[in-house]
Amino acid sequence: MGSQSEDDDFPASSDASLLQDDIRVGSRRERLGLFSRIAIPWWLHLLLLALSLTFLITGIALRIDDGSHCPGDWYPMIGHHPPLKTVRFDGSFDRSSSFKGPPSPSVDAAWAKILPVGGMSIPETVFQTLNASRFASKVPDIAGGGRLALFEAIHQIHCVKSLWMSTYPDYYVDEYKFSQEEPEEWREHMDHCADMLRQKLMCDADATLLTYNWIKNHYGPHPNFNVQHKCRDYDRILEEAERHKVDGSLFPKGYFIRPTDTSVVDFEEPPFDPEASE
Repeated sequence: MGSQSEDDDFPASSDASLLQDDIRVGSRRERLGLFSRIAIPWWLHLLLLALSLTFLITGIALRIDDGSHCPGDWYPMIGHHPPLKTVRFDGSFDRSSSFKGPPSPSVDAAWAKILPVGGMSIPETVFQTLNASRFASKVPDIAGGGRLALFEAIHQIHCVKSLWMSTYPDYYVDEYKFSQEEPEEWREHMDHCADMLRQKLMCDADATLLTYNWIKNHYGPHPNFNVQHKCRDYDRILEEAERHKVDGSLFPKGYFIRPTDTSVVDFEEPPFDPEASE
């Protein structure tokens, strides 16, 4: 009987041990399950937060443009300058415009209003971001220092006006006289303006679509140039140019000339390479 009792005790003890192991395993599983239910949502929240911050920082970095793209929405001296104005171009041949001929004092006044005379001064900190010639002209301290600059849009409008004026030699007598006395220099100026405008138009590569209409007494479709565009605000250019213009009244000739108290680097032509020194 005693032997039977010992045999009976062994399996009983083994079953108890297995039961305790099952309890311990079950307890660990319950703890892991509880941890998973609590931790996984937090990890997912942290992952989503990290992704959100990444997108936010990337978006900010993309908006802080250095102005090197063509075209861009951010420019030195003027800041954020996107095409926000909706404008329908007036492209009809026979429609009047303040800037069309025949030339007159009122037409000249309209052109003068969008073409300020003289350059402006830009801070050295702005100049260092331009990738321009390192020997660019400096504005004398008496006029505020900095570097002499001009908005490209103003130069482009100047070129448009110069080409337009050349078609009215009887009215713009002085310009015509110059073209006759200095034909090579005048032709270089006209070629320069035409090619600068070509480069600008190809750079912008306006993909706006114009359509065609049937016009009385025309056998073929006629292009309709009255096309809607998104435009930047040219008035902002004029405002900034006025705000930072160099005061010509500070100089005897109305503009500053080559300094005599410091040396400058001379070029045959304005350098194409920003690092050029001769």
